[in-house]
Amino acid sequence: MHQFFKRMLSISLVSVLAAGLAACGQSNNNQAETTPASQETATAQNEGTITVEDALGTVVLPKKPERIIAMEFGFTDALVTLGLQPVGVADDDNPDLFMDAVKSQLTEYKSVGTRYEPNIELISSLQPDLIIVDLNKHKEAFEQLKGIAPILVLDDFQADYDQMLKNYMIIAKAVDKEAEGTKRLAEHQVKIDEAKKRIINTDLNVLPAVVSPKGFFAHSDHAYTGSFLAMLGFNDPVKDEASYPQLTLEQLVETNPGALFLMPTEEQSIIDQWESNPLWSKIDAVANKKVFTVERRDWSLARGLIGSEKMIEDIVKYLGE
Repeated sequence: MHQFFKRMLSISLVSVLAAGLAACGQSNNNQAETTPASQETATAQNEGTITVEDALGTVVLPKKPERIIAMEFGFTDALVTLGLQPVGVADDDNPDLFMDAVKSQLTEYKSVGTRYEPNIELISSLQPDLIIVDLNKHKEAFEQLKGIAPILVLDDFQADYDQMLKNYMIIAKAVDKEAEGTKRLAEHQVKIDEAKKRIINTDLNVLPAVVSPKGFFAHSDHAYTGSFLAMLGFNDPVKDEASYPQLTLEQLVETNPGALFLMPTEEQSIIDQWESNPLWSKIDAVANKKVFTVERRDWSLARGLIGSEKMIEDIVKYLGE
């Protein structure tokens, strides 16, 4: 009888130990199933941080940013539509490069130099808690900027219109204004749809281009401006994989756009030379008096919702009913 109880006790102890080991194993399996990403998201939610995906991956901001530096005009466009004021902007040391509709919404900000060569020391002195940078223009300064504040990396310079819209919502999420961003994006779409109804004929080869004393730089449908025109239904005559191909007069004649939107960088440009060349008059846009001069700051530099709305306003003015 004594041996029986001993045997039963041993079996009970083994059962308890096995159950305990099974429980431990289950706990470890649950922990393993929690991926680093989900842990990160949970931590972010618990601590009030903001997690967002930029052009390089996941960015975790420790808090809602309040002191933001915009390293491109398009980022400033996005911030002001969300009711935010950047403390610093890379404005090429020239506030006149802001389109009027953006400039009118800006209060005081500090210029942090040019978009290609920002002043790192000045940026640091502003004590930002977020720096919004371009994937291509600022890549050499990423490490320096990271030492100052979290950076949000977006493809702006090479972005088309669709990417600009995505960038807008990434910024909205990063500054904890996703709902406001969604609402403003819907308003933007309404404006675009209403304006599209006023465009008479989209079966036209339309070419936007930045013109300077040094050359003619077409904006293909891979670029922001060219892709915006393509979205409206116009044809891209250059059909180039590059966003900003430089064209000679002979190449422009071969491309033969039906309408030209020229964005001069200065008062005088290469067009002044080409106008005296007989080849110039062979272009359909020239022969049909569809060469239009528009503001580069509106059509090329802004690259945002406000910029797009000004572009379609000009397009309706020149090609609408």
